[in-house]
Amino acid sequence: MEEEEIIRRAAKLINDRIKEYQENYAVRDKQDLLSMCVLHYATSSLKADQKVSVEDSEVAERVYELDYLLNQFFSKQ
Repeated sequence: MEEEEIIRRAAKLINDRIKEYQENYAVRDKQDLLSMCVLHYATSSLKADQKVSVEDSEVAERVYELDYLLNQFFSKQ
């Protein structure tokens, strides 16, 4: 059930994007419109993955810094 809802939402997003491209560009071929949608969502996905990777790296760096500070603090006691 949950996966079906996700698929329905994805299909709606794709259909809405196709309508947007039909209205804003002189493209009428469905295959071209689908290709444009795939490119849009693939680049969005890659950008999101890259952002998560950067944020993960920043979090890991902060954890190492905190670990270092805690080790410094406890080694002085």
